[in-house]
Amino acid sequence: MPWEKITKIPTNPLFILMGNPYIPRRSFPYMAYKYVVKKDLSFEEAEQKFKEAIEEVGLKVVGEVMPSAKVKNGLGIDIPPYKVLLICHPKYIYDMMQMDYDIGTLVPCHGVVYVKDGETFVGVDIPSEKLKVAGKNIEEYIRKADDMLKKAVDLV
Repeated sequence: MPWEKITKIPTNPLFILMGNPYIPRRSFPYMAYKYVVKKDLSFEEAEQKFKEAIEEVGLKVVGEVMPSAKVKNGLGIDIPPYKVLLICHPKYIYDMMQMDYDIGTLVPCHGVVYVKDGETFVGVDIPSEKLKVAGKNIEEYIRKADDMLKKAVDLV
């Protein structure tokens, strides 16, 4: 098999994220960093319901980015709607900042609403995966955030 010939696996994060072509996909757990669910809604409906669900579970949307608009404006290329929501719980952020003031390099969490192949998806990053590097002190907040974010996706 071709992947058996590799003597050094690259450590480039993009290479790891996108998957090593020499390692069979079934043995590469690169998908664990996100929770994404297909919704039978329009992009606009999914976005509105997701924002409402985020508030319902006690989180806040603190910012938004529309990469599809950035691509259109910067490159003149039309792509389906894609929005990134920046999500946080202000108290959690404050508490984590007391433990590690540089936590801002890892938070807020990200939510997405996008259309791919004519279908609408809603999802979030999984804080427990992203924040593993933050240490044990942060774990309590990470677990709570995991549950709240997944619940918000399921409420859409």
